[in-house]
Amino acid sequence: MGHSYYVMKDALQFQNDLAEALEQRKLWLDRNLLPQLKEEFTLFKASFGSLYQLLLRKGLIQEDPYKNDIKIGELEIPSESPFTDSERIEQMSIRLSNFDSQLDFLITFYQFSVDFLNLERIKRVAGLVKYFNWLQFTVNSQFINTRALAEIVNLAKGGNDQLGTGLIVDSLQRLENATKNILKMLKELTDFHRQNYKLEARLRFFDALNLDRNNVFMKKEETMLLVKRKFAETMSDRPFYPELFDELLKEDYSAEGESLKKDLLKRLSIPEDTKTKKKAEVSFRPTLVEALRSLNGLSFILTDTITKLDENKFILDSEQNGFWQKVRQVILKMLNKDMEEVFYDIEYLDPVLGTTKSEKLNFGQFRLELDKKARTLASLSSRNSAFMTKLETASEEQLLTLLSKNIEDLQKIHRTLSALDEFFKSEVSKENREKVRGIKPEISAVKNAIVKANQKRHEYIAQKEEQEQLKKLGIQDS
Repeated sequence: MGHSYYVMKDALQFQNDLAEALEQRKLWLDRNLLPQLKEEFTLFKASFGSLYQLLLRKGLIQEDPYKNDIKIGELEIPSESPFTDSERIEQMSIRLSNFDSQLDFLITFYQFSVDFLNLERIKRVAGLVKYFNWLQFTVNSQFINTRALAEIVNLAKGGNDQLGTGLIVDSLQRLENATKNILKMLKELTDFHRQNYKLEARLRFFDALNLDRNNVFMKKEETMLLVKRKFAETMSDRPFYPELFDELLKEDYSAEGESLKKDLLKRLSIPEDTKTKKKAEVSFRPTLVEALRSLNGLSFILTDTITKLDENKFILDSEQNGFWQKVRQVILKMLNKDMEEVFYDIEYLDPVLGTTKSEKLNFGQFRLELDKKARTLASLSSRNSAFMTKLETASEEQLLTLLSKNIEDLQKIHRTLSALDEFFKSEVSKENREKVRGIKPEISAVKNAIVKANQKRHEYIAQKEEQEQLKKLGIQDS
């Protein structure tokens, strides 16, 4: 018992450290890396545009007559299928035009934010950048498009047009540099999403697996089958990445696990930048937005909790409700009438008075509130949601009120969930107790989120008070 308690405690501590590191990393990526990425793409597009226009001017490729008719709904990599020598000019004219349009779409319609550029979109973006191999741009390239374009560019360099040749060399150099920078940034973004996915897996099911340390790697196939089965139960809304679960197994069960975890946290740490540090000290608004957005991770935790509570209610109902009661519920369902309200007598500890309090809980109403809160918190991850738009325009006072309200709601939810966990375990008969699904990990996640959000709230209040004091003393913020 003692050993497993410390293992769980360590796992929880690592979860918290990792969640905190990822939250900070995400803010850093959004504020620093992604604006740079957009700049690099703008440069990439301009450099390609110069080259493309020059080839059109020299008549080495033709305008695509259908260019303006094509409607792009999502980034698509142009064709890479083989073509014959006689088709080269026609095919390259279409492909270069399509490539130009895709770059245009990327810069105009893609949002350069961590939430928008998920793993699926990063794959598309990287595919577009690598469509021509700018890093090894030769007529001997193994890629048909690169080979054909290099041949056309060599033709453009012929003759006495030194200005044109200089422009080509310059464009190719800039495309090579921009490609290197873009791929490096996309790798950083991919790393973030991979670690975020692993944290989600830990929270949803992985940390609760308790695998036999001796057999994890000896019976690797069996281990992976078990992981896959649990994944299908708890995380089927996401794709399964075997290599990431391989990493998780090494972090938790291999001899070098501790050092892997340390390295991971180190890798996620923010590069020191005095300029951004100074800025953050002056503007306090981001502290509040950050605190609100840190609650986003609870959305799927609350959804999972609802599922578990429903299952527990079903077990209790099947014990308490006789045959006629069940028939009555079925008839109500058929008549589209609301199910009869269910009240549970729950007990919880009043933190202020330190005494136990009783409450009649309307279970259906509480379940609706949980569902509503889960959806509200889920909308914090979408830049385009109405809730996020409201946040962007809200004043500091409104943000503080909203944050305080959310913390208060979550404190009530935490209190009620703790009481319900005890209630179901005590009310269900002994023979069914094994079937009751505990919600301790979810309760713990809610508690951690409240603590983190509260810390940010206090940080904001302290910063504001300090600023007010300085103002009173006549010292202005620089």
